[in-house]
Amino acid sequence: MVPNIFESRKSINDVFRDRHTLLPEFIPDELPCRDKEVDQLVANLSILLDPHRSVSVNLALTGQPGVGKTTLAKKTIRDLKNAAISSGINLDTFYVNCHSFRTKTSILRRIALEKFNIQGRGFSDEELMEMLALRLEKEDMRLVLVIDEAAMLSGQDVLAFIHMNELFNPEIGRLSNIVLCRRSDWLLMLSAPLSGRIQDQLNLEGYDEKQLKKILSYRRDLGLYAGVLPDGELDLIIEISSRTRNARHGIEIMLRAGMMANVNGVGGISADLIRAAKTEVYPELRSDVFHDLKSGELLTALAVGRELTKLDGINTTINEAYEEYSNIAIEYNEKVQSMATFRLHITTLENLGIISHIVNTIDEGSRGRRGKISIFDIPAQILVERVLNVLSKRS
Repeated sequence: MVPNIFESRKSINDVFRDRHTLLPEFIPDELPCRDKEVDQLVANLSILLDPHRSVSVNLALTGQPGVGKTTLAKKTIRDLKNAAISSGINLDTFYVNCHSFRTKTSILRRIALEKFNIQGRGFSDEELMEMLALRLEKEDMRLVLVIDEAAMLSGQDVLAFIHMNELFNPEIGRLSNIVLCRRSDWLLMLSAPLSGRIQDQLNLEGYDEKQLKKILSYRRDLGLYAGVLPDGELDLIIEISSRTRNARHGIEIMLRAGMMANVNGVGGISADLIRAAKTEVYPELRSDVFHDLKSGELLTALAVGRELTKLDGINTTINEAYEEYSNIAIEYNEKVQSMATFRLHITTLENLGIISHIVNTIDEGSRGRRGKISIFDIPAQILVERVLNVLSKRS
């Protein structure tokens, strides 16, 4: 009988009690060290559970990567929906990450399709918004929309969702919004009309070492078997992640180190495995961000990475990267996009924090300006490897 590679590995000591609890999309039952923020959200959103009042609530959650904005928002709307069900209130929620849905149009179409089975193609944004508003009114429904990574949208697009109630039924607030982004991006996006429509803004500060110990201990107990990650080794992860005050960084190191332990069949996580895992985890960049990139954006990122690996370059130019992109597009049997489209891809990658794009004057007296491209948060070779990994899964 031919051995099954999965059956033959069942005897290996798996270090994971529940690997899912260490993944970015996992929403825990408890949120250590965020009691104040939870109380503030509950105070703002409780009015949506009042059957005698129908108002909209618009909030902003800001903070650096890894401080728990997404987890806090997702747990809040999950519990809010369950509370509404218990109270007999027709309330639904919708989460959208603007890494995947980058325009107001795509978000409106997604809501229309998933919540009301409405095919949104062929309708203008205004028509879609009116249809959604009428449907919410017809079904006597309240909808809470979470817009994550909102910096991918313009301030006007965010304002459009907040204005939806006022445009079609100003007396009854059917749509509430929770906007998530980095604080610096929020300040750039904030305009007088938008700031006037936000009832409350919560800025989540990074975690200190004591808070990280609570959070990472909690996730360790959920995700790993007892004894797999001793306190001394956990302290090393805490020390590493305290430099960035980023809990997600520590959780990703824990996950990666556990996977390495499984591959090596050692049954436990050592300090050396933690150090090895640290070299593969970058706190400023979400591990899943590359999976949301479109084909042209992936090829653009690959072109930048390849250019920067040549002669260990500090930066490259738009023209050099575009020439490399053109070769890569041919290599992958893709249509070579125009320079204008390529520049749009560069802007998207910059907004996502994958690359840095600086426009400099070529030299004194020159009429033209040249864009320089670099990477600050991950090595160029790692960028190449991550893009190639995603491309291989799509082929």
